[in-house]
Amino acid sequence: MAGEFEAAGDLVMAGASARALDTPSAGAAHAPSHGGAACANCGTTLTGEFCSHCGQRAHFHRTLHEVGHEILHGVTHFDGKTWTTLPMLLLSPGQLTREYIHGKRARYIAPVSLFLLVVFLMFFVFSFVKITDNTPYDAANAKANLAEIDRGLADLERQRTTAVAKGDREALTEIAAAITALKALRRPLATQIASPVDGVTSIPEIITQDIKRAAAEDNLKLNLGSSELNRKARAAFKNPELVLYKLQTKAYTLSFLLVPMSVPWLWLMFFWRRDIRLYDHAVFALYSISFMSLLFIIGSLALTFDFLHSGFWFALVFVVPGIHMFLQLKGAYQLSNTGALVRTFLLSWAAVITLSLYLMLLIILGVID
Repeated sequence: MAGEFEAAGDLVMAGASARALDTPSAGAAHAPSHGGAACANCGTTLTGEFCSHCGQRAHFHRTLHEVGHEILHGVTHFDGKTWTTLPMLLLSPGQLTREYIHGKRARYIAPVSLFLLVVFLMFFVFSFVKITDNTPYDAANAKANLAEIDRGLADLERQRTTAVAKGDREALTEIAAAITALKALRRPLATQIASPVDGVTSIPEIITQDIKRAAAEDNLKLNLGSSELNRKARAAFKNPELVLYKLQTKAYTLSFLLVPMSVPWLWLMFFWRRDIRLYDHAVFALYSISFMSLLFIIGSLALTFDFLHSGFWFALVFVVPGIHMFLQLKGAYQLSNTGALVRTFLLSWAAVITLSLYLMLLIILGVID
């Protein structure tokens, strides 16, 4: 099943990327007239700068400079469309969505092309984004705290032996909870003392370190409903770097699933309106997800280079998306302030549910596969 999902993802991305590469640019430089000449691709008589049959440019160069230009232009649409689409996506998402739906498309990057580019950039940034911890590291104090915790654990073990001998179940429950709490405090201290860091840690490193600690202590409490699935999951977590790599790969490959998972929620909010089609919801979802991905990229880079305090980063993550969603709903579907506000609240919860289901799917396919 995982292979079929990945094949479908590759097919969607390849098709969309090919269309983005082959579509003539609205911002391309004008070429001289080629009246009477034949198209080099299909042989049709040329009447302008593009072939009227296949759309290929009439004028082209055979230089290395042209290769670089085509890569930059084809992959990123780095022309007039970019500087028209991005400001609209950031400041007037409702107008952008509505105009594209109703046919004003030549000036904008297609939502599928924008989605693929931004999602790729998001996962690229995620692989090296850093979190800076400005808390000074005091090695002597850390070792003293670790020794105190170890003494506390030893004392609790003695108490547990006594409680077992007496058959005191209530005391055993309390002691077990205290031991678990102290071990949770001990893990980061022991890791920091064993491998002091410079205060800068990437998100993948944080995840893999946590998984390694849990696996080393045999503390992976997994219950997937099957002993075989539990065994596979525990085996996978023994190599967290590979697990994380697989999750990142599948997250990018299967990112297109976020669109069909989002469209039903939008349909439920407008099912009685005959002037709105499923296509409109798909365009809305593509532009919305593209913006959220851009927001993640901007916030992560600012956090990495210490331009943004973590508190402001969380405000950026939780406040700005709601405002953007409100503006896009109001403009794209021509809603009142009240109607857009109610749907923003509902769609925010729908987005949380959709993202949770998506992450569950990734874990199943990435860890169990």
